Amino acid sequence: MGDRLTFVYGPGVDISYRVVGHGPTPVVFVHGFAAALTTWDDIAPLFPAERFTLYLMDLKGFGFSSKPRTGSYAIEEQAAVTTAFLKAKGLSRVILTGHSLGGAIALLVTLQARDRGDTGLVARLILVACSAYPQKLPRLMGWLRIPFLARIGMALIPVRTIVRYTLARVFHDTRAITPERIRRYEHCFGRRGMAGILIRSARAIDPDSYGAITARYREIDIPTLIVWGKEDRIVRIGQGKRLAEEMPDARLAVIDGCGHNPHEERPRETLAAIMEFLGNGGEREEASGRSWREARR
Repeated sequence: MGDRLTFVYGPGVDISYRVVGHGPTPVVFVHGFAAALTTWDDIAPLFPAERFTLYLMDLKGFGFSSKPRTGSYAIEEQAAVTTAFLKAKGLSRVILTGHSLGGAIALLVTLQARDRGDTGLVARLILVACSAYPQKLPRLMGWLRIPFLARIGMALIPVRTIVRYTLARVFHDTRAITPERIRRYEHCFGRRGMAGILIRSARAIDPDSYGAITARYREIDIPTLIVWGKEDRIVRIGQGKRLAEEMPDARLAVIDGCGHNPHEERPRETLAAIMEFLGNGGEREEASGRSWREARR
């Protein structure tokens, strides 16, 4: 599914990505915490290749991207990485898609583009189980914020055990926790230097810093689809409902029988919601005189 490519973000920092499809509409995918671009492996092949070009990124420190021991891993840095990638690839009017923490990054990229007057960078947002508001950190993330315990735990506990434990809390339907999926995440968690990246990334998450961002969601008036698993135990569906109410041009699609990763657990249902959102003409539907705001009424 596409060769692994590299974008040079800065000295010693290479960002891994893949390109899928060859269509005129660019869709950029930003994964969540403790994941990689492989989180999109179930849904990416379902997109019509002639309509869309998908760009699947490994965030700084994750997947096959560089894992520098110095520098920031805060969402502001990951947003800067994402923006630099969009600019380097010459992309505009992208459909920016983020999952969980990647959703927060997508929101920040959009707000920063707005502040620069770069209103043509992001045409639409797709936010999947987006970490949009301050909340109690999931148990694994809280554990990782204690460096000594986290390093001991990751050194002594088999990676496969950590993956099984995490997926059991992320997925609602345990049938989705297949051996292939376990190997996929095991490959991500087990890479050299990953323990330090997870610890530093978890410690960089400051729930209090969300205040300044959350107050600005009402400024994001581009068409937005918010996708949520009804049984999400990591980021509760109440956050999705609140986000849909606060963003002026957003709608919420709820996937029944689904946990925190709809794109993995229910990829076809998730794609159906996305395709309905995009319409038969993709982002060009505004040109036909039928706006998304009108469609949601």
